[in-house]
Amino acid sequence: MFGWFKKSKPQEQQQQQQEVDDDVDDKVLEENGFDPAEDVKEKDKEDEGIADFDKLDYVGYLDLKEDEMLQMVLSFKLLPNDEDVRHQEGYSKGGRICADQKVVSKARSVGKEMVKQIGKKILSGSLNLTQVSFPIRVMIPKTALETAVHGTSIFPLYITKATLTPDFLERFKLVITATLSSFFWTNTFLKPLNPILGETLQAGYNDGTKIYCEQVKHHPPISYFLVIGPNKSYRYYGYYLVEGKAGLNSVTIYNKGKRVIEFKDGQRIEFDFPNELYSGTFVGTLRQESIQKVTFEDKQNQLKCVVEIGKVKKKPSDYFQADVIFKGQRVSQLAGTYIGYINFDDQRYWDYRYITPFKIKMEQNLLESDHRNRGDLQSLKIGDIPQAQVNKEVLENLQRSDRKLREAYAKKNKR
Repeated sequence: MFGWFKKSKPQEQQQQQQEVDDDVDDKVLEENGFDPAEDVKEKDKEDEGIADFDKLDYVGYLDLKEDEMLQMVLSFKLLPNDEDVRHQEGYSKGGRICADQKVVSKARSVGKEMVKQIGKKILSGSLNLTQVSFPIRVMIPKTALETAVHGTSIFPLYITKATLTPDFLERFKLVITATLSSFFWTNTFLKPLNPILGETLQAGYNDGTKIYCEQVKHHPPISYFLVIGPNKSYRYYGYYLVEGKAGLNSVTIYNKGKRVIEFKDGQRIEFDFPNELYSGTFVGTLRQESIQKVTFEDKQNQLKCVVEIGKVKKKPSDYFQADVIFKGQRVSQLAGTYIGYINFDDQRYWDYRYITPFKIKMEQNLLESDHRNRGDLQSLKIGDIPQAQVNKEVLENLQRSDRKLREAYAKKNKR
């Protein structure tokens, strides 16, 4: 999940990985009669998982003591604004490529299998992929609850820094920075397990941050989360509502969720999520892009910033720019790329070469509903793919049965 988290020395010039210009969009493939069930050649081992599980546990993330984390926040200064930098796995046209050929091959092989089972309707854009059961061998031993809160891994720096300033505009910038920079670590080619209704997660960071998450609805899948900062210095909460649609050579993930961060003095910032586009799912270069826009708004202080992604002229699609508006007037300008850096008015707030996320710690006293108690996750984690698939099907059948009981009860008691 985090294999592309590779840091280089700041003074090194990043060389963009060279890739063949082989973009093949859905329309072109349709016009040429492309059929994944016949044309995709990749094959995979059915008893082998998609990733090395020992590399999924936040390798390279900071694991500091509480006082060390506070000292890092207090000593943080703006970064050198020395160059227009992108990660070495950045694709020339935008986004980042999947450099792990094992993942590419496994994903395409299973995609081919799904087309054979369900038919090409799955690639028409008419099916919601969150309602399709995928083989567990293309998944990782983490549920979507954990990947959802993974985006907070930089909060102990930027959001804690925001709690220490009374300047509401500076706070606004730090929230934007924490949000957009998280794409660098959270965007992945590896699919988590779908949470079971009622499934929970409890976690935190060494600085005292507490994290809670629960799956409150199965179809459509809705995950609620709550993050409480050290000494209750802030509250971050909201929900994920995700849908997935597939084309002949692409998958688009739509996140219709909302989120809010509140500070002790009453400042409240609302913002949403971008969508995600995966291109080259069957042929060409497999790559991922965050697309469209993210809107940040502090209504009380009349601050707003609409971040348009992929609209910067003569730049790859991972670049963005936006104006920070205060009472109808521009007071700051945002620019950067989510795989490289973030600037406000030529001051660098984030640079992937200098900033490292913090390691999230799962609560040790497990509730019965905790995501780690899932049998399929436990089997998948030790690499027992056949048993993991059996356990996954058991859970799915239980969910279907429970849903029928709820629907029957609701029908019986309808007034």
